[in-house]
Amino acid sequence: MLDLIKRNLLKYTLLVDGVVCVAAGTAFLTFSAAVAELIGPAFTVEVVIGLGAFLLLWGLFHLGMGSRAEAPATGVKVAIACDAIWVAGSMAVLFVDWQGLTVLGAAFIAVMAVAVADIMLLKAIGLGRRSRLARG
Repeated sequence: MLDLIKRNLLKYTLLVDGVVCVAAGTAFLTFSAAVAELIGPAFTVEVVIGLGAFLLLWGLFHLGMGSRAEAPATGVKVAIACDAIWVAGSMAVLFVDWQGLTVLGAAFIAVMAVAVADIMLLKAIGLGRRSRLARG
């Protein structure tokens, strides 16, 4: 099983990221008021709805790439770049607007930033492995 995952790291990473993002986006859209209250005044219901819509579309993008025989390298690079922007934005929110967050909200943003950074690294490793295998 681990051999299969190693060979298809990029594919599985894209699929898992897609499922998680669709689930999170759906949860944000469905429970936007509760999520906004838990995170803090920096995240209004409208902001949470916007994040939910983005995550839903982002997840569908990943599922589309992961369902292909081979994900397009350009799409994967876009995903990696956007993940980096997400992590940087999360850090900016934590440092610039920490007063607008609850303790739970700050912890949630920090944990999500670490998770996105990890997924970003798995995508980069998977893309690198695929490139090396293609070269022989």
